[in-house]
Amino acid sequence: GQSGYTVVLESIPAGGNGRALALARARAASKAGLLQVGVLDSSLYSSLHPGYSVVFSGIYDSRGQADQALAAANAKGFSAAYVRQITR
Repeated sequence: GQSGYTVVLESIPAGGNGRALALARARAASKAGLLQVGVLDSSLYSSLHPGYSVVFSGIYDSRGQADQALAAANAKGFSAAYVRQITR
């Protein structure tokens, strides 16, 4: 598997309409100008707590690159965002 860093914008419980809500949040983040926005199923990654749809922005090789992207996410209104290393 691969590992890298990303900026987690939001983690939404996957049950009910959680996946649909996460996709809507991802579209909003993309419209706000964030890059490489998507949704991860946290159950597929050992570094994440299972049971969540994780809205993220970017895939980075280093923590430093992710930290720079975090500053951009914060500036665009995602104040609860944080950097996370993602591993399978």
